[in-house]
Amino acid sequence: MRGSPLLRALLAFLAILSLGYPLHRLTRAAKDAGEAQAQATATAQEITLHLTFTTPPGKVRVVHLGKEVWSAASPPAEVTEKLALAWPKEGIDLQFQVEFPAGAPLAALRVQLTDPAGEAHEKSLWGTGTIDDVLTFP
Repeated sequence: MRGSPLLRALLAFLAILSLGYPLHRLTRAAKDAGEAQAQATATAQEITLHLTFTTPPGKVRVVHLGKEVWSAASPPAEVTEKLALAWPKEGIDLQFQVEFPAGAPLAALRVQLTDPAGEAHEKSLWGTGTIDDVLTFP
């Protein structure tokens, strides 16, 4: 009778293990289909990005999904750029990395974004020295 509980535990383990692969295949297929659908619905579209600085920065970077989409060294106080970005119905997140000159007073960055539908969105960031923040546009 000593081997009996050990044998039952081993059989139970093997039964659970045998269900692992089919379960993995089922859940992985659903995840892959969802990713493919999300990529298909979010194709690159043109957006207009207008930046206004109260103090001209030394350097500016705009990052989307971990990739730099625009940057400039010593840009003027106002900059307008056309960017081709995927615009899903949920909107996008843009990371702004701005370096102001040493000793500069409190500075602001106004971001005006015109989405592919032509709707304008406006947000602001404030800081001294370096600003590194993410703005979400619907």
